[in-house]
Amino acid sequence: MNARRVLILGYGNPGRQDDGLGPAIAGAVAAWGLPNVTTDDPYQLNIEDAAALAEHELVVFVDASMDAPEPYALKRIAPAAAITFTSHSVSPESVLALCADHFHATPEAYVLAVRGYAFEFEEGLTPQARDNMTSALACVQALIRPCKETSMDSKKTVLTIDDDPDIRATLRIVLEAEGFSVGEASNGEEGLKAIERVKPDAIIVDLMMENVDSGSTVAQKLKESGYKGPVYMLSSAGDTVRYNLDARELGLAGIFQKPIDPKTLVATLKAKLKV
Repeated sequence: MNARRVLILGYGNPGRQDDGLGPAIAGAVAAWGLPNVTTDDPYQLNIEDAAALAEHELVVFVDASMDAPEPYALKRIAPAAAITFTSHSVSPESVLALCADHFHATPEAYVLAVRGYAFEFEEGLTPQARDNMTSALACVQALIRPCKETSMDSKKTVLTIDDDPDIRATLRIVLEAEGFSVGEASNGEEGLKAIERVKPDAIIVDLMMENVDSGSTVAQKLKESGYKGPVYMLSSAGDTVRYNLDARELGLAGIFQKPIDPKTLVATLKAKLKV
């Protein structure tokens, strides 16, 4: 199977400290030397970029952000309903819309917003931004890696229960790239109903969904129902969760902190599920 043609557009100004995260990530990906991956590192997006998008099946827009969660936020995007731009800038959604309107192509597209901290006129990333860049590169690697061929008999299924569609999308990308099958549910009630349909080998449930601590309620009900697979809690609350939740009492196999490190997630599930 031929690998998808991928375009990494890392934009920003390297002369303004962490605003150079996009170009730095594009440069790091270029250094991997992958034959199906093209990179570009403009100061800003332009309407001409629509032509480049049309030649690829997957596009990742990478930019620095002052308010994204650490270390990054990944969001799938669709073409903008209305194309808007100035002589100085154009949004990723508008570039995607131009691509669809003028070239009749709509590649799968994501925005990867990497948290930055300093944007003064000075070259070089801050140490925190460099750490975030490392995590973001692991996300890019999971996005562009061809899905591993796995027979249906041996493929393990993971059910993700989270009310944030971007989190679910990130988990799906990472897990499917490693040969897992993925089921999704957007709330606890839907997740409990999905178990019979999906028959998951493992479950990842968010702690904070439509109700505070709803994830712990789901975990408790899973334990009461006799579910035998490992259940992992997903939390953005940090180490306080580890102290305030009785993982053994809830029957949890472990707790992942948002944003999940892809390598840790995959290694943990493979070890637990013996794949």
